[in-house]
Amino acid sequence: MNYKHLSIEERCCLREYYKKGYSYREIAKLIGRNVSTVSRELNRNFTHMYDIPTYYPHTAQKKCNLRRSYCHRGIFWDKEVLDYIDEKLQQTWSPEQISKTPCELEMPSFKTIYRWIDKGYLKSTLKNLRRKGKTKKRLGHGGRFTTGKSIRKRDKSVYKRSEFGHWEADTVVSGQGKSKVCFATLAERMTRYYIAIKIPDRTGASMADAVIKAFSELPDGAVKTITCDRGSEFSEWRRIEKELNCNMYFADPYCAWQKGTNENLNGLLREFYPKGRNLSRVSPATLKKNLALINARPKKVLGFQKPVDLFDSFISKCCT
Repeated sequence: MNYKHLSIEERCCLREYYKKGYSYREIAKLIGRNVSTVSRELNRNFTHMYDIPTYYPHTAQKKCNLRRSYCHRGIFWDKEVLDYIDEKLQQTWSPEQISKTPCELEMPSFKTIYRWIDKGYLKSTLKNLRRKGKTKKRLGHGGRFTTGKSIRKRDKSVYKRSEFGHWEADTVVSGQGKSKVCFATLAERMTRYYIAIKIPDRTGASMADAVIKAFSELPDGAVKTITCDRGSEFSEWRRIEKELNCNMYFADPYCAWQKGTNENLNGLLREFYPKGRNLSRVSPATLKKNLALINARPKKVLGFQKPVDLFDSFISKCCT
């Protein structure tokens, strides 16, 4: 049974019965309350007038309201902090990323940020929050091929993510029947840096051209291995190996988890381009902007560092 506070009307009745000299039990019976409620109310809210304890309903009500105001967690942060949180939410950061990323301002916990959003303390609403990740199924029914080096032949050190330059590749396609245009996506395993290139179709030639062009802009040593699935779009893997001087490996059939970094980042890209979207209408400028947002998010798995910062650091130190 939930407890219900005394109303101002009940307090007025309590005062009248108390002035008439009724006992606590008699007062409790008359106002329909427990005797302990009457005793607690009088002891808490007595007003001492000339050293004589007196009970005033309106004074008791004010004291009660004041005590209740201390019971609820309010918002006691500077406007600068609220503006910072709003800014990062607009940049698609999650509350946990905002809370855990070091900055000059003192940040509340991510649970507090969620509560502020729910209570309307911030300009941002629940609609500004990113959707939670879901299991992504492969779209399309491209042909399969069995040639190529199995992922089981890949050096075991790649699994530890201790060396820069090991990539995963995949595609993100348009809605069925919408367009042949798709994204060729590349993810660096250690830094979680993400690249997406718009290509006209899922043919092996288009994919090979996109991968070679993207990686040719990087210094030598920035691409050691590329792991992909056995889709027909990677049929020209030998040309990619030759042009980039790297090794390509293929995940086992129906084992998307073997290139989970890329699958996860594809899910983040899908937040901007949901399934069913016609990707031929996406402009390069918009795609570049959205990729910058993804790479600028601090990640918990990286100790809340940003992938773009780690990637630039390794490019400047290790590959030049």
